[in-house]
This record gives sequence, structure tokens and C-alpha cells, in this order.
Amino acid sequence: MSLDFIAEVWEALRYHIDPNDRKDAADTLVNLLIEHNHDAGDIKDAFRGDKAIGKALAYYAEQHDIEEDSEYNEDDPDDNYDD
Repeated sequence: MSLDFIAEVWEALRYHIDPNDRKDAADTLVNLLIEHNHDAGDIKDAFRGDKAIGKALAYYAEQHDIEEDSEYNEDDPDDNYDD
């Protein structure tokens, strides 16, 4: 299922979710998308401008020790800048 379609569904339904529950709903959606192998950057692009999803992505990155918007890979020998 495309992220653009999922973003449309979220947009349509988010106003039916109590504002006090939106954070948890966004967290659940982000975790589910990542569990189904969607890249955090792709999620961010598809849900651009949605604060709840943006905060959920930031929280996910923080909890899983992921740097957002970073292309650095410490396991790649070409990315080691110890020189």
C-alpha cells in the first residue's frame, strides 16, 4: 500500500480522533509503517506538514537511536572520517 494513500487516509481520519489521543495514534501509525519496512524519510515526505506524524517520527528516532535525515552509516568503511 502506498504511503501517499495512507497519508490521505490519516488526513481524512485524524479529525475524528480526539486531540488528546492523536499523539498515540500517530505513534502507532509510525511504528506500524516502519515495521512494514517503510523508510522514515519516505514517511516524512508522504506526511509532510503533519505535526503529529513529525513528532512521532522524531520520537521513534530518539527511542531507536536513529539520526534523522542522516545518510551517515558507521558500518560503511567509506563513511569513516577518522583521517
